[in-house]
Amino acid sequence: MNRSTRGRSRALVALLCVGAIALAACGSDSDSSSTAADGTTAASNDTSAPASDILAEATRISELASTGLVFAAADSDVASTDIVAQTGWLGPESTPAPPADVNLQIIICAPGTACETAANYAVEAAEAIGWTAEIVPGAGTPESFTQAFDTALSKSPDVIMTMAVPDVLVGASLAKAKEQGVVTISVADAPNASGPDAYDAYVSYRMPLMHQVNAYNIIAETSGKANVILINDSAFPNLVESNKQFQKVTSQCADCTVKVVDWQITDALDPVKADSAITAALQANPDATHLVLPYSIGMSSVVEAVRKAGKTDSVKVVSKDGDEIGLQAIASGGSSANAGVSLEWVAYAGVDEAIRGVTKSGYTPTESLGLGVHLFTTANTPADGAADYTQFFDYKAKYLELWGVS
Repeated sequence: MNRSTRGRSRALVALLCVGAIALAACGSDSDSSSTAADGTTAASNDTSAPASDILAEATRISELASTGLVFAAADSDVASTDIVAQTGWLGPESTPAPPADVNLQIIICAPGTACETAANYAVEAAEAIGWTAEIVPGAGTPESFTQAFDTALSKSPDVIMTMAVPDVLVGASLAKAKEQGVVTISVADAPNASGPDAYDAYVSYRMPLMHQVNAYNIIAETSGKANVILINDSAFPNLVESNKQFQKVTSQCADCTVKVVDWQITDALDPVKADSAITAALQANPDATHLVLPYSIGMSSVVEAVRKAGKTDSVKVVSKDGDEIGLQAIASGGSSANAGVSLEWVAYAGVDEAIRGVTKSGYTPTESLGLGVHLFTTANTPADGAADYTQFFDYKAKYLELWGVS
């Protein structure tokens, strides 16, 4: 992403995304829709649900997202009518030829998370074009991220890619990387202003859009009477923005209630702390219908806390990211829904940006990466908890074609 685009995109999530295409409103009657050349599905005007009818829009969006991919031209502050069905490729149509002998270091937020899963896919993509790639673990804290950057920089990299490592926590490390001529790519961080403490490019994981989809789905399934406990991790700007967008959607629902509970990723990683936080939240909100998590970290502890409280049948656990842990929780009955973007897709998009960085080409603008959101539910999640986004579009084959890999 270039600097001017970065400045305009502060509110967007970090694992960058989706199209600069004007999108028409999509009605709830699928028979009235038509597929446009850009791969989105737009409905005729006479069947579009009124923007003021939040329940109708929530039902439309949740149905579209659970049967395929939905797309919007931004991650945040999206009008409901701008969330439409995505049926084709909306990403870049060309990529510079990947150079040889590139050293890619990938720093992850913490082991055993969606960050690590995405990093493994990035290694796969990098090796497909003949690059050397290695994962460097963080531990969810600023100190661990600084140490991970030092480790990565000691290995003479050409590119450092991070998975959910906020620029506001590693500004000095980013400045050091720039001094050494190292390209820096962020996946799943909310873009900071341009400068030495910003990444060179940001790839949106579409987290705020995911949580908007979750919010619409909760409104739909409660007929507009949701009572939500919303877990907030303030250490990650992208997660804060996601919760802000969740609340913006639910604020349109007159009979919906949202109560925010703060914790940190270190609480989620500690079963005792996670149990304590969730137990207290449930006791303080006995009429809660949903417990919404910022990620699937600590999912097993959360599900167990709900069970111990005797709330399994009355409180639905919802998460986002569409990662293996979250989807396995749906498959096993512990969670009811999870809005996500393919971790493989976003990893390949990150490597595509890395190619542009080392070839000194222009980065893909935030609005032109074309990643769609899918809503996993108990009705559509495979029994093994595995996600296959290529059933909607073979993005992997598209990237390999762009890179000249047969």
